Amino acid sequence: MPDFLTISYRPDLKMMVIRWMRVITLAEMCQGYELLLQAAIEHQCRQWLLDVRRRNNTDREGAHWMVQEFLPRMERELGGYAALAYLLPPIHLRDSAADGAFPPASYFEGKNFISDRFIDERVALEWLDRQRRDGPPVF
Repeated sequence: MPDFLTISYRPDLKMMVIRWMRVITLAEMCQGYELLLQAAIEHQCRQWLLDVRRRNNTDREGAHWMVQEFLPRMERELGGYAALAYLLPPIHLRDSAADGAFPPASYFEGKNFISDRFIDERVALEWLDRQRRDGPPVF
């Protein structure tokens, strides 16, 4: 496992927990998500808690790769409805560049996955559990 990332499957919570350990490059971001997808497929786990509090904010290039390449492939390879909860430091929720990089809620309409941002881990875990229990939201 690379030094910038930890990935663990939590069978008690039925979710993957991913913690970025430091500021990363775009190449490291891509590598980390590839490793995460492999682990998620292995465990057939579609609820992910992504702790990005220690890494730099996603830039537009990284967001483009996620939306255009990774998320569609994740949807095909993982199958089923997936939920991604991003745990951010509070300052990132006030960062207008981050807001521009994060897809709006309308992006998730008709998709087999959803994502949201949180500053409280407990709230993020509750949201993921609700997504697992209730399935796709109705827009």
